[in-house]
Amino acid sequence: MKDTKFYQFMKTLSPVEMNRLSKFLESPYFNKNEKLLKIYYAVESNIRVEKSIELNKQNVWNQIYLNSNYDDDKFRKHCAQLMDLVEDWLAQEIFEKNKLRKANYLLESVYQRQLDNLYSSSTSRAMQLVNNEIERPANFYLNVYEIESLLYKLEKIEAKRIDKKNIGKINLENLVTNLDYFYIAEKLKYYCTLLSWTKISNINDKSLFIEDIIKIAEQSEFAFIPSIAIYLKIYYTYKESENENHYFELKSLIDKYIYLFPKEEAKGIMEAAINYTIRKSHGYDNRFLHELFELYKSALTNETLLINNELSQWTFKNIVSNALLIKEFEWAEEFITLYEPYLNPKVRVNAVIFNRANLYFNNKEYKNVLYMLNKVQYEELFYNLNSKAMVISSYYELGEFNVLNSILESFKIFLNRNKDLSKEQKIRYLNLINFTHKLVSSVNKPKSELLKLKRDIQNTLSIGKLWLIEKIDELLALVRTNESKSKKNKKIKKNK
Repeated sequence: MKDTKFYQFMKTLSPVEMNRLSKFLESPYFNKNEKLLKIYYAVESNIRVEKSIELNKQNVWNQIYLNSNYDDDKFRKHCAQLMDLVEDWLAQEIFEKNKLRKANYLLESVYQRQLDNLYSSSTSRAMQLVNNEIERPANFYLNVYEIESLLYKLEKIEAKRIDKKNIGKINLENLVTNLDYFYIAEKLKYYCTLLSWTKISNINDKSLFIEDIIKIAEQSEFAFIPSIAIYLKIYYTYKESENENHYFELKSLIDKYIYLFPKEEAKGIMEAAINYTIRKSHGYDNRFLHELFELYKSALTNETLLINNELSQWTFKNIVSNALLIKEFEWAEEFITLYEPYLNPKVRVNAVIFNRANLYFNNKEYKNVLYMLNKVQYEELFYNLNSKAMVISSYYELGEFNVLNSILESFKIFLNRNKDLSKEQKIRYLNLINFTHKLVSSVNKPKSELLKLKRDIQNTLSIGKLWLIEKIDELLALVRTNESKSKKNKKIKKNK
């Protein structure tokens, strides 16, 4: 039974959602087959009760058909019918949450049935919902357009045109304006999505009229439509990325309007600003590293990075990494502790261990780094690779060069054998291995060789590039100190 689509679906529901689904299935308006309800209750009770007995199809069949042989085809048909009802319930759940959509369907029904006595209450309720709606994504204007369209039909404008009886109620301007708002905002939103994908994938840009839409969106009358104003600025952060004013104007619009968007869309908007600061900080521009930090703090405060009360493990990692880059060590430690419960339980332990190890590394607590990373074997490739890179750097810092050389060789074999890594990824990690080998053998090398090694690192794609350069700079500083001492000693001998 547990391999059926219905059982697998039921496992995804919370107790509250199960209660709502059961009420739906108990309603004879939606479900007229009591046998389906019995299957539902058998599965529900099995899932709700911890350590329940194994549920099989025969057991469920016996609860439906007493003294009857099991018929697999018939049982499968019942499960399929039950899933059809589940799909109806899922649609109904969304419908119940969209009050504007419900008001629109009510107006449609009033119009089709010509229910004049319901005209006043239904239209006034629809307009009240429009005025009270807080969120203003593009879909808001589509819903308003559909309501305005039905209001136009309900007024029977065309039928009353001759005597001009209802001329004051013509709402064509509102109708067309809201349709324009929806189309422009939605077009800009998805064009911005397309632009974001073109950064990492070859996608042909075949968007019609986009240049005309940009010109229209730039007009002053659209500056007060939140979804148009925001997506226009996101567009410019891609198209004119060198002009930083676009980012700062986008940031100002986000501060002003982000609460007007549904959570998922607000997350996408915030990520567009975050991605701009990440692109600008790739050269380790300290200003945009701090901008990124402020965006993360703002997004955590207004919870735009949480979806279903969950924080992505990659967002979690990016936030910690950014805080560490700008030396916000105490804040990073507090963040890890505070937001650990928001990680998916399946990835929580590994994510927390990795990020705590990263915090220890930046605090130069290298033994703690090794202790943390030895507690887990990462199956996820990113964690596996980056934990190995951290282990390499930690052994170097501890001066454990014999162990380090062994780790470098085993890591090199791992990389060459791994078929899941792209060629570019392999090169970056192999360069880390190569440069670390050279670091170990460069301790007593002359200044000219160290400078050459530094140039090689700067001009090469490598994991841990900043750390490698920092280690070269330390060796160069040591050379300068020795040169200074040597000159001082020569001067003393000469004076004697």
